[in-house]
Amino acid sequence: MAKRCSILLLLFISIIITGAVAGYGNPALGAEAGGGQEAADEEITLVMVGDLFLSSWLEPLLLKDPAYPYADPGVRELLDHADLVLGNLEAPFSQRGEVYVEKKFTFRCHPGVVATLTAGGFDFVSLANNHIMDYGPEALADTIAVLKEHGIAYAGAGRNLEEARKPAFLERKGLRIAVLAYNNTFPLEFYATPSRPGTARGVWEHIREDVQKAAGLADLVIVSFHWSGEGVKVPRDYQRSFGRLCIDAGAHLVFGHHPHVHQGVEVYKNGLIAYSLGNFIFASYSPNLRDSLILKVRMDRKGLRGAEVYPINVNNTEVAFKPRLFRGEEAGRLLREIQELSTAFGTRVEIKGDVGVVLLPGRGSPEQGVLERGNPEEGASKPEAGEEKQPVEDGLKKEQPGEGAAAGDCSA
Repeated sequence: MAKRCSILLLLFISIIITGAVAGYGNPALGAEAGGGQEAADEEITLVMVGDLFLSSWLEPLLLKDPAYPYADPGVRELLDHADLVLGNLEAPFSQRGEVYVEKKFTFRCHPGVVATLTAGGFDFVSLANNHIMDYGPEALADTIAVLKEHGIAYAGAGRNLEEARKPAFLERKGLRIAVLAYNNTFPLEFYATPSRPGTARGVWEHIREDVQKAAGLADLVIVSFHWSGEGVKVPRDYQRSFGRLCIDAGAHLVFGHHPHVHQGVEVYKNGLIAYSLGNFIFASYSPNLRDSLILKVRMDRKGLRGAEVYPINVNNTEVAFKPRLFRGEEAGRLLREIQELSTAFGTRVEIKGDVGVVLLPGRGSPEQGVLERGNPEEGASKPEAGEEKQPVEDGLKKEQPGEGAAAGDCSA
């Protein structure tokens, strides 16, 4: 009798332990085991913009009124209603340092203009670009300190290559989001090495390794690239290779910047690549900088749930550093161009009013369906061993010595 009781007791304890293990680390399994319904995934909204250069003529305005650029009600609403706002910080927050590499345009901002990022609700900025090191390691260190002080996450640059490759982690509604950032622009001296501060260079092996690692540590992975050439609206082959590599390695979303103009969007497998969002708040009066995009996406634990592009006017002779949503015919003009640019990737963008809706797998037209799975297109394969390619920047020559950011047509 005592032996039978011992066996029953051990069986009871085993059942309890098994149930506890089944529920550990996976609330859905735990709920199902208890007879309850599977908990619904929380959905978050993210807003992404392109380049931010907050100095030159704009700096005095921002020091006086940090919220100055957010005058357009439509832009303000997009930022306010987002769970996360992300962009590319094109210049360091510092008054220290010396010009690190002589080139045509060198940028930096007064640290006080960081208040414009907080006024806009920015949660993350990429530091992987061709200006964050304009005034060297001291200015980079100041920038990182200012961002930390104001609770703004960053990625893409650091005291060495290891730091520059680290993702930022953000938490929203029970979801953990990892954000990586890479630089594929000149000058080459800005790239971090194991012993030198700088930016994270977009290298095939690093991208794959970093994204795979981030995917194991977070629910969602986003990758930012500073790439392509100024004024170029058609992504280069390496952009498509790297963008698809990210999705293959476990990322859900890729967004790019640097051309100062928009490029198309590509739905690849179950991920989205927005090749260039252009500018957002950028202290230049260049007549070539007039159209850009804001990307809004909805995501849950399973990935993308929806994506929309909002055309914006960034022609500062008209908007005076206050990005404005295009309406009516101007919105239609830009969205039709986005349609055309995206069709080249087999991606459909429907125009609904003044907004472009990206058709995602299972949520678009029947003919789109689930995207074909496979390897990235030809040209996306890993470079030959030992082959170290220069940044591919068609249309962008290595900058020559010249005047700084005070030039009226700066478009670096």
